[in-house]
Amino acid sequence: MKHKLTVLVAISAALTLAGCSQTTQSNTQSSQSKTSKVAKNSSDNSNTSTASSKNKDTYTKLSASKMDYKTTASAIAVYAAQKYGDTWEIAVNAAKQGNLGVAFRSKDATGITSDNDGYVYEVSGTGKSSNARYMLAGDGADKQVTIFVKQRNLGTTSLKDIVAYLNQKNDADLVKQLAEKTQLNVKLAGDEDTQKTTNNSSASVIPSSLQGTWYTADTGNGNIDTLTVTDNKINDEAGFSMNVKAKTSGSSTSDGYMKQTTINGISNGISFYSFTNMGQTPGQGSTYLAPHTEDGQSVIVSANSNGRTNAVYWKSEALAKKNSNKQFSDLKY
Repeated sequence: MKHKLTVLVAISAALTLAGCSQTTQSNTQSSQSKTSKVAKNSSDNSNTSTASSKNKDTYTKLSASKMDYKTTASAIAVYAAQKYGDTWEIAVNAAKQGNLGVAFRSKDATGITSDNDGYVYEVSGTGKSSNARYMLAGDGADKQVTIFVKQRNLGTTSLKDIVAYLNQKNDADLVKQLAEKTQLNVKLAGDEDTQKTTNNSSASVIPSSLQGTWYTADTGNGNIDTLTVTDNKINDEAGFSMNVKAKTSGSSTSDGYMKQTTINGISNGISFYSFTNMGQTPGQGSTYLAPHTEDGQSVIVSANSNGRTNAVYWKSEALAKKNSNKQFSDLKY
């Protein structure tokens, strides 16, 4: 009897230990499972946080050193609208629904007084003359931009500072959207400059073979540059502007005269027209243009005083892109 009691006690103790072991193992597994879930959740949150961080860093950015003329105009307009409001904000808001038009105007016509000898860019989103204006000086990312409302100078800043401001505001997409709808060298309704040229211009000075709007992609980076020539005026998007008159008339720093010349025996004896500031003689600082033909197309050849070709201008942007940086055997480079 005593032996049986001893066996029962031993069996009971063994069952108790087994139960405790199972309970401990179950608790351990439960704890491990919870720990695993917590770790997984923590990992998921980390991934979400990382993805969110990446999304914050994937905003489109603008580059001041890789900006064509339309994007430059758009960037200046968006910057001025945010910085100064007024007529600039009106122009940009209207442009979102239509196009951003940029007219090239003279300082005399706008009443702007500035040491800058370039022409005035007038910005509108309605197709009508506007008080939103700017002028450019210099090249590349360090190009200086002076912003006006009518004749009032609001300040000058560099293109790279404008781009830095817009990138900080994450406005690159807006700038690019407006750039796609930007039209350069437009005629705005109520443009006094157009009226003044029509009413006061003397007889045509520049030959008709040079007149018109011409395009080149010989810029080294594929951007399109536009050259506009009327009967007595030259504008190009690099900032050059000249009112062309008879040599004996006018003395303004924005005025120049034209002379026909052959420079340094350039191939095929192409006859150039030199455009030189009043009071100076043809040479350094002059602009040389010649009507010519390449690949059966009418073109304008732009050269320096040594007869080396700067660019070939075409009648359309498509032709300019097709012949980007192409060198022709009958031209000197």
